[in-house]
Amino acid sequence: MRAEMFAASTIAHLLRRRTIATMDELKAALGSSVDMTVFRKLRELSYLASYSHRGQYYALEETAQFDERGLWAYRGVRFSRFGSLVDTLEAFVARAPRGYLASELASELGVEVKQPLLGLTRAGRLVREDVAGRYLYGSADRRRRREQVRTRQHPAAETSAFAPRRAPNAESHEAKAAVVLFMSLLDEQQRRLFAGLEALRLGRGGDRAVADATGLDPHTIAKGRQALLAHDVRVDRRRRPGAGRPPVEKKRPRLSPPSSG
Repeated sequence: MRAEMFAASTIAHLLRRRTIATMDELKAALGSSVDMTVFRKLRELSYLASYSHRGQYYALEETAQFDERGLWAYRGVRFSRFGSLVDTLEAFVARAPRGYLASELASELGVEVKQPLLGLTRAGRLVREDVAGRYLYGSADRRRRREQVRTRQHPAAETSAFAPRRAPNAESHEAKAAVVLFMSLLDEQQRRLFAGLEALRLGRGGDRAVADATGLDPHTIAKGRQALLAHDVRVDRRRRPGAGRPPVEKKRPRLSPPSSG
């Protein structure tokens, strides 16, 4: 049997050691001058191609540390759980309650997005509409897009006691105070889940808005939001088994023996 000249394990070893690498670096490690040879070996692994830097960097999925948006950056090189820049843009716009402006997407993803957005629009994968003199990119699904435009035009539709308002009034302050009082009556898991629910309703920036209103840590709110999305809620106990502080054994005070005198 003919021995394998190139091994995918060679690429895996390099990527585990360096985290990311270019095609030229992968070819050098593999001992090949042909891009297709590297791609064949990459397909034997679970790998990522960067959506920044024209897709010139590669990494193993196992090393990626995606944030709540599905994005990961390493030394300025950006990767997405959704794949390429085009696929990432489509995914972001499709799930956004208010759609996206090009400037918002550029800020969110950290790269230039105008040309890819134009390509997605021409292909019918996204639709852009003029909203208040600016192009809003929305879902290709007509019903979903109408909801995105409506929410963009009427931000008050995002009803939440924690929603930021340009001109806060007494009613909004009273609502916040009432919700904070209500949260004080909940246990730890209930507070986390309720805060996560409010963050979900607010959409992008919700974790920070709820944190500012309640004083909860944004990471705690993110955990609650992620638990709701994953349907990972325990109704029989407040903490996961093994979580929390270890139990403290209560000891009775020792009594001194009575004096003989």
